[in-house]
Amino acid sequence: MKFWPLAVVTAAAGTLSPAWAASYADVIQTAPALLPDRLNPSGRDIPLGGPLRDGPFVLGEVDYILTADDRILVQLDTLMPLVEPRVSAQELERIRQELAGRDRLSTEELADLGLPLAYDPASFGLVLTLDPAMRPRQAISIAGSNYGVVGRLAEPARLSAYVTAFATADYVHQGLSDDVGFETPTILLDSAVRYQGFVLENEATISERFSRDGTRLVYDDLARTARYTAGDLEPASRGFSGATSMAGLSIVRSYAELEPQRNVQPRGQRTFTLERASTVETFINGRSVQQTRLNPGTYDIRDFPFAQGANDVRLVIRDDTGRENVINFSLNFDRSLLASGLTEFGLFGGVESNPGGDGIDYSDTLGASGFYRRGLTDELTAGGNFRVNDNGGVIGAEMIWASPIGTLGGDIAASSINGIGEGYAINASFERTFGDGFSAARTLTATFQTVSEDFATPGSLSADNRYAWEAGLTYAHTIGATQYITTDAFYSAGRGAEPDQRTVRATYGWRASPRLMWSVEGVYEDRRNQEEYGIRLALTYRFSQFSSGTAEVDTRRERARVGYQTSRGRGVHSWSAAANIDRSETATGVNASITNVLNRVEIGGSHQTFFDSDGGDITDQRTSVRAGASLAFADGAFGVSRPIYDSFALVRSHKSLNGAEVYVEPREQFFSARSGPLGGAVSPELSAYSPRVLTFDVPEAPPGYDLGAGSAQVLPPYRSGYLITVGSDYFVSAVGELIDAAGQPLKLWVGQAVELSQPDRAPVRMFTNASGRFALQGLRPGRWRIESAAASSTVYILDVPADAEGLVRVGVLRPENR
Repeated sequence: MKFWPLAVVTAAAGTLSPAWAASYADVIQTAPALLPDRLNPSGRDIPLGGPLRDGPFVLGEVDYILTADDRILVQLDTLMPLVEPRVSAQELERIRQELAGRDRLSTEELADLGLPLAYDPASFGLVLTLDPAMRPRQAISIAGSNYGVVGRLAEPARLSAYVTAFATADYVHQGLSDDVGFETPTILLDSAVRYQGFVLENEATISERFSRDGTRLVYDDLARTARYTAGDLEPASRGFSGATSMAGLSIVRSYAELEPQRNVQPRGQRTFTLERASTVETFINGRSVQQTRLNPGTYDIRDFPFAQGANDVRLVIRDDTGRENVINFSLNFDRSLLASGLTEFGLFGGVESNPGGDGIDYSDTLGASGFYRRGLTDELTAGGNFRVNDNGGVIGAEMIWASPIGTLGGDIAASSINGIGEGYAINASFERTFGDGFSAARTLTATFQTVSEDFATPGSLSADNRYAWEAGLTYAHTIGATQYITTDAFYSAGRGAEPDQRTVRATYGWRASPRLMWSVEGVYEDRRNQEEYGIRLALTYRFSQFSSGTAEVDTRRERARVGYQTSRGRGVHSWSAAANIDRSETATGVNASITNVLNRVEIGGSHQTFFDSDGGDITDQRTSVRAGASLAFADGAFGVSRPIYDSFALVRSHKSLNGAEVYVEPREQFFSARSGPLGGAVSPELSAYSPRVLTFDVPEAPPGYDLGAGSAQVLPPYRSGYLITVGSDYFVSAVGELIDAAGQPLKLWVGQAVELSQPDRAPVRMFTNASGRFALQGLRPGRWRIESAAASSTVYILDVPADAEGLVRVGVLRPENR
């Protein structure tokens, strides 16, 4: 049995704001008794429209006719544009041939074509249930593609901009020099201006002086999946060719998320550059071994005594704003496959540069680098890479094959550098995952690398290849859902007087309970003819979903650490804190940090202690405070917000709301942004080419005020801004009753309201229930004509008063003469 009039009411109420829904309760109470089991008990054809859903996703609006005999005739010009992206090319061609010359089809005929549609009386929409065999194959999502994004997308601002400022001040308790006390405060600036797809971005530092850290013009050509850049480039590299900072031109195609690397530029496989003073935390084979404070400059990973040989080294670099960059140095190269026919490439050219604490130093050296990769089949990807400058070059090739026995990969390169000579480098790897599921998964990884004595990259003053060959073997095995074992061995064969290096490690982990996790690790290492071995025991206990504690003892380094971390809340007013005590044989260090997220600013503080490379003596100890905020602009509107890193949305209230506050993403007692005296609410954490649905509400809106959909879906371009206005001139909602010429309620009537002053504007659909009562949303003050959606002489006039603030009760309306 179906409630036709109740469905009408429910469909309308489902799109209302909470205040309007409450006011609409009196309409719901007028729902009649049960009607026969019919979709359309009115006895006449009714033109309707509603959402088309594919599972949980709303694809858009479709028009159809609900006939007097309960058939549904769907208008094809509204249906097919929504359906076509969901159907494979072969099936779509067949369907198009069948539909040639047709304007509308019944749901029965569409089902025969493979497009089954079901009527949803709760929303007056249609539901598509498509056979998976008819859907297109999805091998990879290209950056910038909107495939999979459903519904109407908001348009980004024509002109948008922002400037983000991070301010930090340090008090040095103990340092490498005798200077203690307050250091000169530092302000880091990050800005971007976007106009019609072009982005001008800048980075700068203000300390004792102003220094420009980078300027570039960027344009993303989404049709060709390519990014064009002019200015201070951030080259990417593959294989052994490496990369260096330069100013010039570049073109890049990448299927990964486009994330500019602001503060750290990798330089080849074993070097990195810091633009500003940073904290560097070193992880060896997944374990944190040391935090180091480094000044701006270029560093060679070989200078770290704990990173010799074939260890898998990961550096987490945090600048004074708290932002992180991660660089990996290991024998494991990127072994990602491309789908058949897809290509990735990058080409960079210009003059080489050297970013530093005093700005950018441009050289007279011309250079170029690039790479190209192509998916030859779904299982085989191959490519090449190069890098050249005035004193020589390197050229390389790569291949990865997903073979039946495991993934095989290889890189090979040859170099010729003036003053050094010619050399070669080879890297090969094998990875296999096997087992009978997650609870018993096993992974075996093997890597081998050899580099000739004279292999070098452009810009090198000498070749520094201390090892003739290096090899690593790792095996991981999960035992049930609570235990795991990993073992790894690394060996480096020294060249000439350089001694061999070897490391053997075994780790066992056990989740004893949902709260308790502990692990034990045994390590043997022979480095520079100095043998070391020991055991590390670590325990983690989760006190609640918000906090946990850790304790660790390392006998090899004679270190012990105990720590605690916690976080509270979500969005605005959320905060997190962490603290640990680190004890060595000769010193004790305390590290602590706290971060608080406010509506317009993010603030934090920390105290850090740094030990020397042997982990014994304290080399630096400082207390820092920091704050970050942004000024955002989008099509004439301003707002202050927390730091913006990529894209943002500025959400403001319409003038008809009289300055009522807008809340973005309100959930229970949390929200992510709020408007106020400093401008609209700013959502600062949008990522380029990642779809996002922003919800908003105005709790203090007048009762019955029509906020519209209450959400906006965005697919932000690179460094873009959105201006979203909540509310409009069409904010009035009206409830009333229609009667016919005989004074009887106009039952189950389908009509539309047309604004007399704007007759070309799309009409507002409306329904009446069995008592003749109706509800209308999206009106504005003025005169409206209510007429039948079908051919009829019945007309009503609705006057919305000029002082209407939200809900208007218009009482009983009688028919007018046309």
